[in-house]
Amino acid sequence: MAKVFSKGKIPKRIMKGYVNYNLNDDHVLRKTSGFTSEGMQTDPKYARSRDNASDFGAVTRLCKVIRIGLNEVLPRSNNLAVCNGLTTVMGKVMCCDAIAERGKRSLKNGFATEGGRALFTGYDLNPDGLFRNTFKGNYRFDAERSLLIIDSFDTAAAFVFPEGANCVGLRMGALRFDFDTSNSFFKLTDWSLFCFESKITEAIQLGFDVIPDGEGVVFFILEISFFVENAGSYVPFATDGGKVVCVIGVV
Repeated sequence: MAKVFSKGKIPKRIMKGYVNYNLNDDHVLRKTSGFTSEGMQTDPKYARSRDNASDFGAVTRLCKVIRIGLNEVLPRSNNLAVCNGLTTVMGKVMCCDAIAERGKRSLKNGFATEGGRALFTGYDLNPDGLFRNTFKGNYRFDAERSLLIIDSFDTAAAFVFPEGANCVGLRMGALRFDFDTSNSFFKLTDWSLFCFESKITEAIQLGFDVIPDGEGVVFFILEISFFVENAGSYVPFATDGGKVVCVIGVV
C-alpha cells in the first residue's frame, strides 16, 4: 500500500493489478485482491456460489412465466412483493429436489415430492391479501374431484370486508404448468357473489367439470375479491391490493 500524489486527476486504475481509492482525503494505491467477476466464474472456492446462482436463475425465469400465466388474477398493485414472495417460496420448493445435484436442480423435481407440493399449498400469492386474515369460515379441497367446498356461512362474519365494500366474490382457477416447456393453461370458474348481509345455509362448491389433459403440475387457486353492489350492478372495489389469491391445492 502506498500514497499517491499528483497535481492532476488521478485515475482509479493506475497499473494492472492495483487500484487507487480515497482514504481520509489521501489517494492510496493497493494491490487488487478479493472477489472478482473472473474469480466468480472460475475459482473453485466460489463453486457453491455459482451453483446457487444457477438454481436461482432457473427459479426466477420460471416464476416470471408463472406470473404471466396467472396475470388475470394477480393484483395490479404490489407487483414487487408478489414477485419476491413467489421467487422465495419457489426456491424452497426447488430445494426439495433430491435427484439433481446443486446447480442443476429443478422445480419439476421439487414438485414431484410431497414436501415440495406441501410448501406451495396454502401459499398466498399476494402477501398483502392473506387468506386466513380475510376468510374465517370452514372449507376443504377435494383434489380427486378438483372441487373446493365451503361450508355454510354468514357473509358478514365469514369475511373481513374493507371499508366501503358491500359484496364479496369468489372464483377458483386452475393453472396447468409444464416445467419442461414452460407452456401453461389457465382456466377460471365464474364469480360467486355474496352481499354483506347474506346468509348461506348450504355448502357452496367451486370446481371444474373438465380440466384438459396435459403434461405438468396443476395449481388450484382461490381468488377472493371485493365489490360495491348498487341496484344489481357489481363494481370491483377501488383497489385490489388486498385481494386474496391463495394456492388451495397442487396436483
